[in-house]
Amino acid sequence: MKRVDLSNFNLNLLLALDGLLSQRSVTAAAKRVRVTPSAMSHSLSELRHLLGDPLLVRSGRGMVLSPRAEALVSPLHTLLMDAERLLGGGATFDPATTARRFVIAAPDFLATLLMPALLDAAAREAPGTSLEIVPSSRRGNAWLLETGEVDLALGAIVDEAPGIRRMDLLTEGFACAARKGHPSIDGALDLDSYVQTPHLLITLGDDTGPTWIDQALTKLGRRRQVAARVRYFMAAPLIVARSDLLLTGPSMLIRYFAELVPLQVLRPPIDLPTFPEEAYWHQRFDVDPAHAWLRNLVKKTGRSFGLKERPRKRTW
Repeated sequence: MKRVDLSNFNLNLLLALDGLLSQRSVTAAAKRVRVTPSAMSHSLSELRHLLGDPLLVRSGRGMVLSPRAEALVSPLHTLLMDAERLLGGGATFDPATTARRFVIAAPDFLATLLMPALLDAAAREAPGTSLEIVPSSRRGNAWLLETGEVDLALGAIVDEAPGIRRMDLLTEGFACAARKGHPSIDGALDLDSYVQTPHLLITLGDDTGPTWIDQALTKLGRRRQVAARVRYFMAAPLIVARSDLLLTGPSMLIRYFAELVPLQVLRPPIDLPTFPEEAYWHQRFDVDPAHAWLRNLVKKTGRSFGLKERPRKRTW
C-alpha cells in the first residue's frame, strides 16, 4: 500500500474523495462538492496518483468502487464528521439554508408510514436537505450509528450497545388480519379459531426466541400453528390477503393495508402488550445542531401516529 505524506497532501482532496465514494460519479460528486466536473476529474486523477489505487472503476454504464475505496467509505465519513465538529465549535445550524444529507435506517413499514409526513415537514423547514432511507440491520445498526454512516435508526431494531441513545417516537400495539372471505374467520376471532388457524409470522432478523404472542399463549396453555415465516413487514399483509393464513402484527401496518387490499382487521383474542417504536443514535452526535434538528423533526412527525398511551412493554 502506498504511504501518503500528510505534509504534502491537500486536505481538500478528502472532500472530493468523500463525494466520489458516495456518488460514484465524477459529475454527481462535483455537484455535491460544488466544483466543476473538470475540477473533480482532476481531483480524482490526483487521488489515484497519491493513493496508488484506481478508486473508481468503469463497470457497464456506471462506476464501481475498488476494494480499497470500499474500505475507505466509512472511516473517511467519520473523519470528516469529526473534523466538522472539531472546527465548528459552537457553530449554529440553519435548516433553511443547509444542503445536508441525512441517512435513516428503518424497517420497510415504518419508512412507508412515516416518510410522506417526514418529507413534507423537511421540505417546509429545510428545503435543501435530502433524506436517504436504508434497510435496517438489527445487529449492525449500532456500528453504523457509531461511525456516522447512519444518522438515525428507527423501530425496535437496535441491540444494546455502548453509547447508543434512544427516544420514543410513538406507541404501537397488535392487530390481527385475515383475508375477507376467509373460510373460518368472519368479523371476529376467538381463541380456538386463533390457535387452529395457520399463522404467518413476521420475524426480526435471525431472532429465534418465543414472541410476546407465544408467551401469552403459553400462559393460557395454548400454542399456535406457524405455517410460514417472512422477514418483510410489507409482504406479510399481501400474503395474508391471498391465502388462508392469519397474521398478528403491528396495528398500523395492518390498518394501512386494510385500505389497499381485502383484509379483515381483527382484535387479538389474547392480552398483548403495547410497545414503543424508537429512534436511536450515537452519543457522539448529541450536541451536533444538525443532528438535533433531525431528531426533533422525526419526533414531531411520529407524534401523529400510533396509540396515545405509554408503552406497556419495552424489550423484545
